[in-house]
Amino acid sequence: MPSAVPTAAPTASMRPAVARVLTEAAHERPGLVVLGADGHGLAMGVRSAFPERYIDVGIAEPNLVGVASGLARAGHAVVVGTMAPFLVRRAQEQIRNDVCNPNLDVTFLGVGGGLGYGTLGPTHHAPEDLGSFAAMPNTLVLCPADATEAAWAVREALDWPGPAYVRLGAREDAVLYPDTEPFDLGRGRPLRPARDALALAMGAGVAVALRAADLLAADGVGLGVLALSALKPFPADEIRAAAASTGVVAVVEEHLDATGLAARTALALAGTWRGRFLVHALDDRYPPVGDRAELLAFYGVDARSVGSAVRAAAACGGTP
Repeated sequence: MPSAVPTAAPTASMRPAVARVLTEAAHERPGLVVLGADGHGLAMGVRSAFPERYIDVGIAEPNLVGVASGLARAGHAVVVGTMAPFLVRRAQEQIRNDVCNPNLDVTFLGVGGGLGYGTLGPTHHAPEDLGSFAAMPNTLVLCPADATEAAWAVREALDWPGPAYVRLGAREDAVLYPDTEPFDLGRGRPLRPARDALALAMGAGVAVALRAADLLAADGVGLGVLALSALKPFPADEIRAAAASTGVVAVVEEHLDATGLAARTALALAGTWRGRFLVHALDDRYPPVGDRAELLAFYGVDARSVGSAVRAAAACGGTP
């Protein structure tokens, strides 16, 4: 059974946890090479212990992916770590054609996916990163919720035999899981039992869903929370089984609604489930200037918005 997850939790950055994993991996795997674009925060340990195995190509993301492709073809396991908005958009063609189509062993770590860079504005937002990578052939796509899950996700990505993408936070995220938390690539983690409704969440959406569950519990409404790690491979069978016990399903995600968890959940449930389907995700409206929490609230990805929508749907018994 999963651990009890606190909703009023301290925060921590994913970067130090990931840096430790990469350093350990470099000691264990002599062929591992880490690449960056104008920054080596994730690779500090690797750069210190194995300076010849860290390469910074500068602000040139398409070139970054080209170098990664060449090293992978030469037999190296390659890690690429850089800012998600510029990796996903500037180098999309190179990622697909140079790495994903030939199924090369490259792990992409995108820092600041979703709204992670907050007040830096839409040029630094990456609301489509997970869906973009999930559309690429041969990919593993992971979206951890906190530093513990991020460390696990990077290990899974390094063990994946082809291209993998892990979205990492740019600042700090709520600490939700203990270091001993068991994760399973093929399954979600039920964190709250579903009585009146079920929330499906990943990444930052997990903490939001848990806070919404606490708000609703005070009103006698039981919101279950199923936390997911992977957008691809997607646990469609598990989601169908979980949804079968309730008439209300709410998706909570820090991602564009049309290409992320909500879209894949809708496809999984189409034709097999009947009820109220609520989506709390990012849409294509131009956002105001604000920090991450303010932007999530603008898009309705906050505990009050989720709680209000679930409360109204549950009062109707889930009838469409």
